[in-house]
Amino acid sequence: MRINLEKLKEKYHQEYQIYSDFYKRSFLVVLFLGILTAFICFFLSLYFEDFITQQANNIAEHTMGVNKDEPTNIQKFFSIFFNNLFLGGMIILSGFIPIYGIPFIYVLLSFASVGIIAGYGSIMEHDVFQTMLIAFVPHAIIEIFPILYSVAVGMYINKNIVHKLLIRKRKTDKVRSMLAQGATSLFMIILPLFLLAALVEAFITSHLVDIYL
Repeated sequence: MRINLEKLKEKYHQEYQIYSDFYKRSFLVVLFLGILTAFICFFLSLYFEDFITQQANNIAEHTMGVNKDEPTNIQKFFSIFFNNLFLGGMIILSGFIPIYGIPFIYVLLSFASVGIIAGYGSIMEHDVFQTMLIAFVPHAIIEIFPILYSVAVGMYINKNIVHKLLIRKRKTDKVRSMLAQGATSLFMIILPLFLLAALVEAFITSHLVDIYL
């Protein structure tokens, strides 16, 4: 047991070293750009108030009359967890597409949607701060880390692929080693955090929404 713990500790130490050397810059850059995107989309939604309201009404009309049974918390947990894990894996794999910056797209769209939703709530004169605090923050503050980490891993792969195929640099990691490192990061960091975020969203956030909203 002690040997296994030592090996696990060594693995996490190696992962932290990889994060410090390769992931950290992308992690921080995408966090900054994501927050900036959310604020920009929030204010743009206020400026294009009529358009946002019309689109929201159209969505409401298309979903009206669709009767779906409310899923249980367990069902919510598995749905959220596997969806997030799938997206995290897709973000990492998108790094193999030889177009620089592809892994950034998903997270920027996610931040943009948060900004637009918050803007719509403000247009409808809802208490956006309270709603976000109750229905979003409890799980999002955990969920954001594996999403950003997925982007950082994807960008690590993406940079190597672009350098290997387009710039023809010799000092790039092999595809097999990049896949191995991506899988290691996925299972050691991303999966456990998505698991925790899904638990919080399914069992805590949903309960808070039922009570306060």
